[in-house]
Amino acid sequence: MKNRPDLGGVLSDTKGHFQLSVPDNSILIISFLGYNTEEITVSSHSGPLSVTLTDSATKIDDVVVVGYGVQRKESVVGAISQVDNKSLVNSGTTNITNALTGKLSGVTSIQSSGQPGENNATLLIRGVSSWNGSAPLVLVDGVERDFADLDPNEVETISVLKDASATAVFGAKGANGVIIVTTKVGETGRPKMNLSVEYGLDIPTDIPEHISSYTTGLMYNSAMMNMGQFGNLYSQRELEEYRSPSSRINSLRYPDTNWFDLLMKKCASTVNANFNVSGGSKRVKYFLSLGYTHEGSIIKKQSDYKNTTFQYDRINYRSNLDFKLTKSTSLSVKVGGTLGVKQMPDGNAAGGSVSSLINMFYSASPMQYPAYFPAWALEEIPDTDYPDASGKRLVNSNDYGTYFKNPYTELNYPNFTQTTRNKLFTDVILKQDLGFITEGLSVQAKASLSSYFSRVSQKTEDEKIPTYRIDWDYYDSGIENPWIDTSASLEVSTIKPYKVMQGGLQNTYYTTFYWEGSVNYSRRFGRHNVSALVLFNQRENLQQTDWAYRTQGLVGRVTYDFGHKYLLEANIGYTGSEQFSPKNRYGFFPSVAVGYVLSQERFWKEALPWWNKFKLRYSDGLVGSDQASGQRWLYYGIYENQTTSQNKLPLILESAAANETAKWETARKRDLGIEMGWLDMITLGVDLFDERRKDMLVSTSMQTPLLVGGTFKPVNKGELKKHGLEIELGFRRTTRYGLTYNVNGMVSLNENRIVYYADQPYLPDYQKMAGKPWGSQTSGTELVDGGYYTSVDDIHNYPSYNSSWNGNVFPGSYKFLDYNADGKIDSNDLHPIDGTKYSPVIYSFGGGLNYKGFAFNVLFYGNSGKYVDFQRGFEYEFNGGDIRVHKAQMDYWRPDNRGAAHAALTTSKAAYQWGKEGISANGDADIALEGHTWRKADFLTVKEVYAAYTFGGKKLKNSVGIDRLSVYMTANNLWTFTGLIEGNPMATRFSSGFYPIMTTIKLGVKVGF
Repeated sequence: MKNRPDLGGVLSDTKGHFQLSVPDNSILIISFLGYNTEEITVSSHSGPLSVTLTDSATKIDDVVVVGYGVQRKESVVGAISQVDNKSLVNSGTTNITNALTGKLSGVTSIQSSGQPGENNATLLIRGVSSWNGSAPLVLVDGVERDFADLDPNEVETISVLKDASATAVFGAKGANGVIIVTTKVGETGRPKMNLSVEYGLDIPTDIPEHISSYTTGLMYNSAMMNMGQFGNLYSQRELEEYRSPSSRINSLRYPDTNWFDLLMKKCASTVNANFNVSGGSKRVKYFLSLGYTHEGSIIKKQSDYKNTTFQYDRINYRSNLDFKLTKSTSLSVKVGGTLGVKQMPDGNAAGGSVSSLINMFYSASPMQYPAYFPAWALEEIPDTDYPDASGKRLVNSNDYGTYFKNPYTELNYPNFTQTTRNKLFTDVILKQDLGFITEGLSVQAKASLSSYFSRVSQKTEDEKIPTYRIDWDYYDSGIENPWIDTSASLEVSTIKPYKVMQGGLQNTYYTTFYWEGSVNYSRRFGRHNVSALVLFNQRENLQQTDWAYRTQGLVGRVTYDFGHKYLLEANIGYTGSEQFSPKNRYGFFPSVAVGYVLSQERFWKEALPWWNKFKLRYSDGLVGSDQASGQRWLYYGIYENQTTSQNKLPLILESAAANETAKWETARKRDLGIEMGWLDMITLGVDLFDERRKDMLVSTSMQTPLLVGGTFKPVNKGELKKHGLEIELGFRRTTRYGLTYNVNGMVSLNENRIVYYADQPYLPDYQKMAGKPWGSQTSGTELVDGGYYTSVDDIHNYPSYNSSWNGNVFPGSYKFLDYNADGKIDSNDLHPIDGTKYSPVIYSFGGGLNYKGFAFNVLFYGNSGKYVDFQRGFEYEFNGGDIRVHKAQMDYWRPDNRGAAHAALTTSKAAYQWGKEGISANGDADIALEGHTWRKADFLTVKEVYAAYTFGGKKLKNSVGIDRLSVYMTANNLWTFTGLIEGNPMATRFSSGFYPIMTTIKLGVKVGF
């Protein structure tokens, strides 16, 4: 009671019911965490009260998960962002890493593939931080684990820890930021059951435009003429046949194959289902969940007996039990896991590689051979050797002199790969309240087991069928049987059963044990709030070896706040790793943070009551990263068994000398944050940060003199610095009519620069890495004078090219910049070009509304200033000798099109490379050309759309026995706006082998009991 606080108050039950005896005309203060406080005046005539609290924009995230604990948001002085279960579930995605996109400031999400079971997003916190790995530490219920396969329905919150005050407690694992996933637990009350079922369609994006055989043939003729080769041109009659075949049989002789249309479906099915139940009593609380996910294939199944599809099926299960053993002792047992089965075709040339198989779709020629011979071909041209033959016949592309295989035949090849992944996670946590010693004191012990098993099976069939081609010269000359059996180089299976191929079984497993013990103290003395934590942990990871990878850590934290106005926090992490030598095995990582909440001052509340929040915070500290190398025991050298070349005497060679001083990377992080709120509706958060990363391992191979006779292990010499800005703005309001609406947005800017990198000696300064962003192109070039040579005289009057280019430069060829002005074009002209493949600017914005049972939300996500590194085959037409072009090559230079985006056509790869001066060991097309192979890829995507209607109330309960029924629709990656002509703008590199990103549209039903 506001006017009689001496009479105290009461707590409501789980349904919000309460009783309280009060004097007449009392003012009741009714509050609940995450909601706006209401004040109600009551009298003897008031009768029963019904009060509805509205959720608060500034208080909804009052409890924040931090390292090894939780804190009230008003007391947090670290840079922490958090997303709740509702936001994750409403995203509609099957992979929880993609559900985070655009929802957490400072978090970059990069999705490169849409393959079922392999569509994880790469997450970066405040941009890239190291060339040895920038992946953040991921903890699920406080234990280091992968979280991509978690069912979003199991997750309560996901917190992202960004600055030193939040991550220093993780010592040598916290420098890249930390993601903490907290799973759901039960609550006291009757059992609550939820069933949700979703069915949707995955629609591939970024499918390349088909270039017809007629147009491709015209472009090929142009390229051949540019090269002075006039003997192999397509005639006009042949080109007309490609455009419009004069007979059915000529459609096989002059094909126009749209490989994507032939082999790829317009959409694939996806299914999600989850059932969970939660509840409990004073003694036991429980949360149980069972989920199923299916991701279908966009690749067409070629026959009933062929496993020529991509597919992924996953079962998720979880049991979180909390026992109250005594008044002061509690026990938690958490068991969760996944069982996933992934399948993919495994063609002969593909060798089990998705990129190789999809690459065939992009690169196979539409005109050099038919995809297959349909059944009617045997009616038109009988095979006299097999007069009873019928049905379609497959085509072996080897007989047509092409580099890329026939994807249709490869999908009919007998092999397929099946991967079974089994993950099991178990946590046991015992907590003892020691309040009988002193109030606020407790101890906790945790033991965890994480196991992972994967089996990759490559399977095949026994029976084979032949492949064929038609010899058109035989056909034209009237030879009786023009069919040629080409099975000697390729055979294709026809029937089951499948069997495991020889050497086609591979098992992978690991087991991780984790132990933790902690002492916690939290107590309030009047307006003084004090807490402290001391924790010890040890992790032991066994990966198919008896030699475990071990780490140990000691954690300390002290927090203090006075009246929620003056805040102080100090943290230490003391971490040890057996990767490093005994003298460098342990590291000390301290941090300190302070905060001042001006809006808690009395003068502020009186002068600016509408300005309800103004908080300043600053943190500074040291954090580490042990993502140094995949090698074990970095302080040991590498020894190899070899033999002499002449008499084959055995010897032991030290191929890499030891580095006994090897240690982890260190990062000095500083963060200044401002949090503001107005009218309990508008919120604004701003963070300024910088970081200096030192002791990064770099290779010394380019700096080791040959007389040494070997190399050294990497040394801690690399340095990188970065800084940035994060802004979050939100507005949320509930009208008196019950309409709640919100608008929010965020933008994150980050920039990094390399301070030191082990560059090759004697490189010119402009080719060294120092001073450039990590992820930039340092071996690139640009074009001058409009980009192309305009005449033969123009060629002769410009600096000469490297000798390997002789005969390959003609009007319309690229005109490269003589960067160092030495009068010739060679590898010394390679230099940094603008941009980086890691976006320096990420942003998102969106909004939503809720009215009675209706809900709608939309989220936009974008990147600015990023580039995509394109595979050179997208710039080099007729790649590999196959007669195939891409959309970006359509606007090519001709005398009547001098302002073209692409150079004059050529069949020579040399026009796109610098020769073999140490830049291109295999002579491949290696040049990084701004605007061509290095393309700007700003984008804005409609990331999520959610619309739902929920039925509820007593009428529904009485009629069908359920508490609520929701019908909803979700959409992901609905539209993407970008200036990129082709390819996935979200990726850092694009090649023709990536499985397309999916637009996913789902309809769902959720029932609550």
